[in-house]
Amino acid sequence: MNQPFYSLNRLRHLKRELGYGVYDQLNSFLSWFRPQTIINESEIRLIGLKRTGNHGITNWIIKQYGDGHIAYLNSLKPQYNPYRLYYNNFPNNRFKQDAFGKFSQKDLLFYSYEDYPLKRITDPNFEKKHDLYLGKSSKRYDVLILRDPFNLFASRLKMMDSASNKKNLLDQFSINLWISYAKEFLGETDYLTQKKVFINYNQWFCNQEYRKNISQQLDLEFSDIGLEKVKGQGGGSSFDGRDLSGKASQMKVLERWQHFKDDPRFMNIFKSEQLWHYSEKIFGSIPQTNYLLNKVS
Repeated sequence: MNQPFYSLNRLRHLKRELGYGVYDQLNSFLSWFRPQTIINESEIRLIGLKRTGNHGITNWIIKQYGDGHIAYLNSLKPQYNPYRLYYNNFPNNRFKQDAFGKFSQKDLLFYSYEDYPLKRITDPNFEKKHDLYLGKSSKRYDVLILRDPFNLFASRLKMMDSASNKKNLLDQFSINLWISYAKEFLGETDYLTQKKVFINYNQWFCNQEYRKNISQQLDLEFSDIGLEKVKGQGGGSSFDGRDLSGKASQMKVLERWQHFKDDPRFMNIFKSEQLWHYSEKIFGSIPQTNYLLNKVS
């Protein structure tokens, strides 16, 4: 029973991929003869590591767009057509037409990447196919979120301990990825190609004036309407789940690290001098973290 079903699925997949190829060639050819219309008034590509507060910030941004036509594609794989990834994995009619290049008009196209190198996310070959895959956008933004490494890695460790999938979120790759995001945040690298909006999660969480400034950079009329909601993606908060949805500002997101301050797995992360260096440059001195420095030095 299983083999014919598997073969059928594979045949459907191959047929769909062939169809995509035909549509891409046809649309590429037709683009030489017809004017390109604006499909997306605004396009936001959001980038962050898992447990950085990506979903809270996403909800806050999207709520400021009100009741407009919004397409939201969460946690994508780089270098692939986003609509086709969604349609292939979640076959519903919402993105079927977009997957074949028959785009609907949108006030906002919002999509995100988590735990991928910036070089892969900003692949020039994908950029060449941007309008073919996503439609032409009037305004494009690259939003990079960074959370201090102490509370970020504490949340990742908590997630590891409570999840059935024990994927290592504290490995050297994760540490190096945080450092690479920090370098982009500070302008030491220049991977992001659109209007750059850098969000310091710590400041975003506790400072309304900072959030107003972020809204201004995104050309939005400021509103905190989505601030207090805890989104369900990823299980909500690693520590609180969704218990404080509607009261998200009460979460102790800047004190998570103290839960693991004596855990050898956590302390091992902070043997990295670069991690301390970039944390200090972006987040300043975080109270009481010298405790860890004394432990690992």
